[in-house]
Amino acid sequence: MKEFFRKVFNTEFLPMSEVRKIKVWLVMGFLLFLTILTIPYSTFFDYSVLMKVITISGLFVLMGVMLLLLRFSKPLVAIQVSIIYSILLMLYYTQGVNSFYAYIFFYISLSIIIFYQELFSYLVYGTLVVILGVYYTLTFREGLVTSADITGAVYIYIAILVLFYLINLIQILHNEKIYTDLNYEWVKMNHVIHNYQEDILYYLEDVRQDAHKSPMYEDLEFQKAAFELSRFIAEQIMKDGREIVNLMDLYVYIHEKGLLSILDNQEISVAMKKTSNMLGKYLLSENTDMFSMMINFYVRFQDSDNNMKNRYSYKIEDLTDYNDEQIIAFCLIYSYISHEIEKDREWNQIERSEDEIKVNIFDQVDLQDFFNPQVIAFYNDNYDMIVKYMTNKK
Repeated sequence: MKEFFRKVFNTEFLPMSEVRKIKVWLVMGFLLFLTILTIPYSTFFDYSVLMKVITISGLFVLMGVMLLLLRFSKPLVAIQVSIIYSILLMLYYTQGVNSFYAYIFFYISLSIIIFYQELFSYLVYGTLVVILGVYYTLTFREGLVTSADITGAVYIYIAILVLFYLINLIQILHNEKIYTDLNYEWVKMNHVIHNYQEDILYYLEDVRQDAHKSPMYEDLEFQKAAFELSRFIAEQIMKDGREIVNLMDLYVYIHEKGLLSILDNQEISVAMKKTSNMLGKYLLSENTDMFSMMINFYVRFQDSDNNMKNRYSYKIEDLTDYNDEQIIAFCLIYSYISHEIEKDREWNQIERSEDEIKVNIFDQVDLQDFFNPQVIAFYNDNYDMIVKYMTNKK
């Protein structure tokens, strides 16, 4: 029980499969409580004794099925069974007694479905519960509405049930959108990071070598912190946190020997290779998911440069006062445009003469927006030389 409550209060550290298991356990406890209360209360129902025994026994059988599903790590199936359990219990009440208390079970079933926050389950089972609720309200209105109620009270019952369903549907859709946006942002950021994280790795390695420092995974303080933190977290969700220490030893060992050397070693067991392969995407010194997470986390808290007057200026003279540097910058820009942009138009050069190919690539650009008069004059005076040596030609 202590372990279970630790998981409940630390669900942010758990994967989704574990969170689903906890939800099923909580729902099972609630349903078991309702089922136990149902046993004495069922004496008021208009069922035969045999029907009551079969129904209650069937509910306990379903409870055992859910236990087996959780035992074999099938939380998604267990969720479906628990929802069906709640609907069966709801039908047992609504068909057995005609009263407001039976009407409440429609909300109980919907609340259980909402608790799981599974969109597909809510659309299927939630819609079914609402349809049954509307049918029950219209068919057995005598047990819900008294002579003292206002006219049309039965439709108020229906409207409240439908609104309850729709409001929670919007809330689940909103959560799904947030979850999808977060995943999209994560994938997008990883794609951006992947384009330059190889350069970052090389840069960090150069900095480390210049500083004559050992790799981070060899640092004793890092190892101590990693071991203690992993054991602390493991003890929140497991009976014994010492098992994680062996995993951390293997994690450091993979850094030292390399993942490929471990996977190619015939003397290492298959189980250890399998675990090593799973840990491979969390290595610190490779282009892995772990490195992407670290960079992603770091850039979110990295301060940007202070606002500069010429930060978004397109004039070269705002970046340097020296004419020779401005000319070099101009030549670099011209060379880039010629090689990187104009090369995409090579497919059209079949119908163009050599003189047309050498046409001024700045014909459509007002150079005064980017360069000072001296640089423009240099370009005009040395146009043939620039075209000869800096144009993209085969």
